[in-house]
Amino acid sequence: MAAKLQAIHLKTLTGHTGAVYALVSDGAGGFFSASGDGMVVHWPYGASDGKLIASIPGPVYALAFDAKNNLLYAGSSVGELFVIAFNQSQVASVRRFEAHQKGLFTIHLLSDVFITGGGDGKLLQWNMEGRIERVIEVCETSIRAIIRDQQGQWWVGSSDFQVRVFQPDFNLKTILSGHTQSVFALSVVDSGKVISGGRDATLRVWNGEGPAQATIAAHNLHIHSIKLNAHSPIIASGSMDKTVKIWDASSLELLKVLEASKLVFHRSSVNTLLWLDERLLVSAGDDRTIYLTEIT
Repeated sequence: MAAKLQAIHLKTLTGHTGAVYALVSDGAGGFFSASGDGMVVHWPYGASDGKLIASIPGPVYALAFDAKNNLLYAGSSVGELFVIAFNQSQVASVRRFEAHQKGLFTIHLLSDVFITGGGDGKLLQWNMEGRIERVIEVCETSIRAIIRDQQGQWWVGSSDFQVRVFQPDFNLKTILSGHTQSVFALSVVDSGKVISGGRDATLRVWNGEGPAQATIAAHNLHIHSIKLNAHSPIIASGSMDKTVKIWDASSLELLKVLEASKLVFHRSSVNTLLWLDERLLVSAGDDRTIYLTEIT
């Protein structure tokens, strides 16, 4: 991708009273946010104001949304799982489940099960009724990220600096070493490749075998989020250094830096990212603010 990109500030959304840790699409052009204030908020497509749909006791670190069944899943700082039956006009119910002994940091939904990862170093496999079907002991530190690649393999990033690759049935395939600190974020790049980032501020590209294929000193501080644009061959990385960087998904050429000195943007840590379409990037962080930026 030879041409550099342009960034245009579209909207600033406020209302949270704590750091925003999680964003997820609502499947209809809008999104949900959750933060350290325990508020779970819905921002419909084009709206400038959000609607509070649930108040969770304590910070919320993870969100996932099942658009087919209108169920929103939220993971809390103390490891509890909340399942919110969401309706555009009202919240039908909020169910609460004991899950992890420490924080619940990541949730991945499938058609008939979902997976959570937490600070107790475990993956939990749940059925859609909210029963734990399987406990996978992964490590003795926090699990911070889970993704599933095109082959159905599970990639797990954790605070012991490792990236683990599991077969679809959760049998361990390999452990990938290279990061020098906690792994906070994972994203599929293309067939067979995954990119990781974390506290050591580097991006690393893996094919699931052997050492990292590429290592990039990407940010000045922790990388908290990596998101591939499903409609365009670009990747966004968000960092504690207050910036978001846009990369070519194939070459990992740096295409654009989003920072407050160049546009209306974050003035503290960027914690979470979401692509709503091929151009619209949502970012949120410690400044309790959500920014919508058009990338062209």
